[in-house]
Amino acid sequence: MELHQLRYFVAVAEAGSFSNAARRCHVAQPSLSQQIKKLEIDLGQELFERHPSGVVLTEAGHALLPRARRVLSEVQEAAAALRSDIDDGAGPLAVGAIPTMAPYVLPPVLAPFSQRFPRCELTVREDLTDRLIEALLAYELDVAVLSTPIEEELVDVEVLGSERLLLAAPPGYPLPADHDVSLGALEHEPTIVVHEMHCLGQQIRSFCDAARVRQRVVCRSTQLATVQELVALGLGISILPEMAIAQDKDGRCCYHSLSEPQPCRDIAVAWR
Repeated sequence: MELHQLRYFVAVAEAGSFSNAARRCHVAQPSLSQQIKKLEIDLGQELFERHPSGVVLTEAGHALLPRARRVLSEVQEAAAALRSDIDDGAGPLAVGAIPTMAPYVLPPVLAPFSQRFPRCELTVREDLTDRLIEALLAYELDVAVLSTPIEEELVDVEVLGSERLLLAAPPGYPLPADHDVSLGALEHEPTIVVHEMHCLGQQIRSFCDAARVRQRVVCRSTQLATVQELVALGLGISILPEMAIAQDKDGRCCYHSLSEPQPCRDIAVAWR
């Protein structure tokens, strides 16, 4: 039993003939008649008595008619409810983000989103890039905020923009203040690095390797806020993204642009 067969059945019952029902359903009469016959075979009951002047419902047809109307009505209501939920933003939405972006990107975005779509059941997951991709593929996440490159054929990526990576140093650190600093000037300087479990740490390491700069690592941290605090205390220098630097409201560190090629990272969204 299929929905279009029930629609044809109700149309014939209400129109009183196969020809009138076919015009009402915008299908050819032989096609409609064939589907009604298939429905009767599936049910093991004749639904209509055929006469030259038209058709009349059998006892089985009278029994099926209110049930068919109820099924079709519920399907129509379900479709209308779904469209309404989509328009109103109702239902679940699972958002992921990498830790080096989540605290800076998500709060200012999710606050107005929740106000606009109060019926949305929002969940947020902060995790590493590889795990976010796995969650997208497993339908555990709807969308993820991360950085490129993403090498997964089943995932679409849209780059929203990019941000510079700047040199962070404690106040008074002996670095040029009147022009950009080259990565070469950081050779053997005491450095606090973002752990390479994060894609940001891997990106910074790649920039330094490309410039043939050897970092003298004195500390590795998984938290950008910790890196900033240690830089402010004078433990060493670091390379940080602009979004983290913007959170340093008190200016506890000094920040310098790096010379060309300017290190930067993409800010992107990904979905299955």
